[in-house]
Amino acid sequence: MSADTRPISPGRFATALKDLSVPMLHLKVLEIRNSIAHLQYSNDQLKPFAEGSATALGDEPAHGPDQDCVDAIRENEAVIDRMAERIALVRAEVEERGVSWAEFQSKEEAEAAADKARAEEAQVNGHGQRRGTHSAWTDGTFQTGTIRDGQVHMDTQPPPAAGGGNNSGGRLNDEELRQAIEERLRTLGNEGDGDGDGDSDGDDGGMHL
Repeated sequence: MSADTRPISPGRFATALKDLSVPMLHLKVLEIRNSIAHLQYSNDQLKPFAEGSATALGDEPAHGPDQDCVDAIRENEAVIDRMAERIALVRAEVEERGVSWAEFQSKEEAEAAADKARAEEAQVNGHGQRRGTHSAWTDGTFQTGTIRDGQVHMDTQPPPAAGGGNNSGGRLNDEELRQAIEERLRTLGNEGDGDGDGDSDGDDGGMHL
């Protein structure tokens, strides 16, 4: 780029976009991306010389960075930044017209957006699976407890969800379940009288539901 070249200002560029049709905006984006690709390729070629690790054919071995290449890379990077800003201005114009920017995305951008969406979806699904609890554990269908030394110790249950209604579907309510457990306990107690040592502190031999 010559020293007297003056790039168009962002404001003038944004104003000029308003006169372009959507197909012309497509072409403008392709043009800008093509220019960016050429500048990036140029920088890749200049980098070894700027670092002093390579020299042009016929020249003496490098003794340090080539300042001309360093300056050229810096200038190219400044131009790339301006062009990236112009793409952002085109996007703002496109979305202001109610057109989806997805139509303007490059293949790499589309793939990156798809990968990001899949990662976010997987994170949300995994979070839901970790936190999810089947309603049977909270609506009274399943209850847990321990029987020790003739006493039923029921685990604390969270309050049922609103609108749960009366017991239905063949499930036992709390009182019916307690009676069934106590009846079973009496049967077991009659069968095993005289075997216990009266120690009520241990859980060994307890029945876990």
